[in-house]
Amino acid sequence: MNTPKAESVSEQGQPDGFVVGTGFERQVGSGGDTRLLISVSTDRLADVHLALLGALEAPLTLLYRRKVNRTAPRENGAPPEDFLAPDLSLDEVRAALSEASDLVWHDARCEVWVRGMMGEQIILDQDGVLYAYPDDHSFRDVLAEVGIDEDPEVQVLLDRDYVKHWFHASCDAQEEALLRRVMAVPVAPQGDAG
Repeated sequence: MNTPKAESVSEQGQPDGFVVGTGFERQVGSGGDTRLLISVSTDRLADVHLALLGALEAPLTLLYRRKVNRTAPRENGAPPEDFLAPDLSLDEVRAALSEASDLVWHDARCEVWVRGMMGEQIILDQDGVLYAYPDDHSFRDVLAEVGIDEDPEVQVLLDRDYVKHWFHASCDAQEEALLRRVMAVPVAPQGDAG
């Protein structure tokens, strides 16, 4: 599958030619907490995501956030459904995400949050944007290794007025398989990535 999780479109819903930039920027929250916002093209998203996970300290906790339930639609504004899988190794997380590659990196129904033992985390949101919490040299080192530079002017999908999200019926089975593979259990929704 080669569709992005989301793409910029015109007001009429047609592709508008916007190209997602490659780069990262540092962001500081109102409480002083830091994160890196990382933007890459769809063809690099899986590799960069998997590389960043290598900077987390195991055991890892995976949070699968279902933003849209394609098989059992809910009313607009309903909170997301969260599924938690604690005590995973890096190999287990990478294998589970890779087996569900079309879902994780090409379908907008979900976000994937992976937290390390020290509270550090990598989030892939439903638009295909990555976040690394906190701004730490270990994440910056990984980004340098994969050839992604800091760019406070990086063009990101989040800045666009109209965005089309892709939801693929072929990913329904992958979603169920991923949740089973990591033995994820439903939990009350956590905080938001954005």
